[in-house]
Amino acid sequence: RGSMCGGRVWGCGGVQSVGPSLLSSPQRSRRGRSTGSVMGGVSCVIEVKGTRTEAEAIGELIGKGELSVTVREARPGEGDAVALLRCRAFDQGKDVFRSQLIKMMSGGTSKGNYLMGGRSKTSFLVSVAEVSLEAERTCAINLMLSDLDTLLEDGWVTRQEHGTRKKRLLAEWQHKAEVIIGSVDCALHELVAPDLSLARSIYVSSMAVRDGFRNRGVGSKLLEGAHVLAMESRGVREMFLHVEKDNHAAVQLYQSAGFTRADMNRPQTAYMDKALRLMLQVPVNALLYSTKIERD
Repeated sequence: RGSMCGGRVWGCGGVQSVGPSLLSSPQRSRRGRSTGSVMGGVSCVIEVKGTRTEAEAIGELIGKGELSVTVREARPGEGDAVALLRCRAFDQGKDVFRSQLIKMMSGGTSKGNYLMGGRSKTSFLVSVAEVSLEAERTCAINLMLSDLDTLLEDGWVTRQEHGTRKKRLLAEWQHKAEVIIGSVDCALHELVAPDLSLARSIYVSSMAVRDGFRNRGVGSKLLEGAHVLAMESRGVREMFLHVEKDNHAAVQLYQSAGFTRADMNRPQTAYMDKALRLMLQVPVNALLYSTKIERD
C-alpha cells in the first residue's frame, strides 16, 4: 500500500457505553428509504433523544464520550467510504468520486514532482467510530448499506459493482466493528528550495468529517493523527496546511491544534506555498499555516 506507518492505530479516548435501547419503528435514510437491519432482521436505531438518523444517533454517543474514536491509515477496500464522504463534504460529483478511488488504490506511492523539486508520498488517514453493542452495530451497518444504495441510485457505481461491494461489506462486517466518520490526507514532501537545501515536511489536506459527526471533536482527532504521523516520519520538522481566511471555524480548529500563520518571509516557505498552489489549485484567499514538530 505504500504505507509509512505500518498500520499503527492511534487511540483517541472514549468509554464504552452501556447498552442503549432500540426503537422498533423503521428510520428513514436521506432518500426516504427504510433502513432495514441485517442484524436479526429488525429495523432499528439507537434511542437517543431528538435523533432521526443512524448518523445522528452514533454522533450523539460520540459526543457523550460513550463510543471510542480512533485514527488509523485507510485500508484496502475502504476507498468507497472515503471517496463518498469527501464528495458529500465538498459537494463534488461522480468524476471526483472515481478519481478519489484511483488515488486511494495507488496507495500514496512515492513519486517525484518537478514543481517541488523532490519527492512526495501520501498517507490516507481515517477516523473511525468503534461499535460493539448490537444496537450500535445495527446503526453502523444500516448507515453503510444506505451509502452503497446511494452510490447505485446516483449512478456512481454499476449494479454489478454494487453487488460485489455489498457482498464484501457483509462478509467483512462479521469481524470488524467500526464505521468511517472522517478522513484527511497527509503528504510527506521532500522539498529542494532555491538555496538547494532539502527539507521534509507533511502537508495536510482534504480533511472531511461526515455530516452528523461534526462538532464532536473528530477534526481534532484527525489532526492528532497527522501529528503522530509527522513525529514518526524521519526528518519531518513542520506540518503545513492551507485554509481560507474567511473559514473562521476551520481557522479556530487549526489554531487550537497549534497551527499559526506560516512565515512567508522564509524563502523556503514562500517557495513551497507557490508550488502547492500550482499543484493543488489552492483557493486564492487561502492562507498557509504551519506548526513545528518538536521531538525530545
